[in-house]
Amino acid sequence: MKNLFCTSALQLVLSSLLFSVFNAAQAAVMLTGGLSHEYNLQPGGSVSGVLELRNAGKEYAEVKIYQEDVRISPQGKPEFVPGTGGHARSNANWIDLEKDRVVLAPGARQKIAYTLNVPQHNVKPGSYWSSLMLEPIAKQSAESRLYPQDPNKPDIKIQQTVRYAVRVLTDIGNQGGADLSIEPPRIEKSAAGERWFSVDIRNQGNRFTRPNVWLDVFDQQGIKIGKFTAQPHAMYAGEKENFRINIAGLRAGSYKGLLAAEDNRSGQVFGSDIKLNIKP
Repeated sequence: MKNLFCTSALQLVLSSLLFSVFNAAQAAVMLTGGLSHEYNLQPGGSVSGVLELRNAGKEYAEVKIYQEDVRISPQGKPEFVPGTGGHARSNANWIDLEKDRVVLAPGARQKIAYTLNVPQHNVKPGSYWSSLMLEPIAKQSAESRLYPQDPNKPDIKIQQTVRYAVRVLTDIGNQGGADLSIEPPRIEKSAAGERWFSVDIRNQGNRFTRPNVWLDVFDQQGIKIGKFTAQPHAMYAGEKENFRINIAGLRAGSYKGLLAAEDNRSGQVFGSDIKLNIKP
C-alpha cells in the first residue's frame, strides 16, 4: 500500500506540474482592447477591424485565430457553434481574416486585421453577429507548428484550453429595434436568506441590446419607497436572460411595483405593473 500511495502521489504531482506549464504558457498571451467590436453599416458597406495580441511571457507563443457562430437556442440561450453561417443573423461569412495563426516573440505585439463586407442585397435590417476566437497553443500540443511533436511517440497530457471570444456585431439600417417581453416575475431566497426579485426578459426584436432593468417600489398609499436595479446583460435578438434584483432591504408586507426595462440604444422603456407580497 505504501508503494501504491507513493506512485499515485507522484502521478498527481506530475499532472499538476504539467497543468501549470500549460496554464502559464497560455496566460502569457493577452488580448489588448475590448471583447466587443460593434459597427453600424448599410447594405454593401465595408469596415476594417484589428485584433491586437501581446506576449507577456518569456517564451515564444503561438496563437490560432478562427471563427465561431453564436446562435440562440429555442430556450433563448446563446450557444457557440463551430463554423460559419449557422443561423439567419450570422455575419460570420461577411468577415475575412488576414491570417489564422501568429507567432509572438517574448514581449512582442501582433495585430491581426480583418475586413467585414456586408452583402449588397437580401440583407434585412437589424443586428448580425458572430465571434472571432483567439486560442493560444501550448508548445506541448499536437497542434503546435512552432514546437512540432513526434507523431510516433505515444504521449498523454492534461491540457486546459484558454481562449478569447471577441464579439463582432453589425447593425444594418435604421429600422426595427429591441422588443423586450417581460415574463411573470417571482421572489426567490438565496442560501444566505436574502430575497431576490427574479424576472426573465426576452428580446423579441431584431436588434442587440443591453437593457437597464429596475424596480420602483411603492407602498399601498402610492408613496415611493425606493428604486432597485439589476445588473445589465447583453441580449442578442431572440435571446432570453434572467435579471435578478436584490430586495433584501424591503420589510415583509404588500407593495406596488413598476418593473421597467430600458433599451440602452433607443431609450425605449418597456414596463409592467406588479404586486409584491413579501412574507416574513
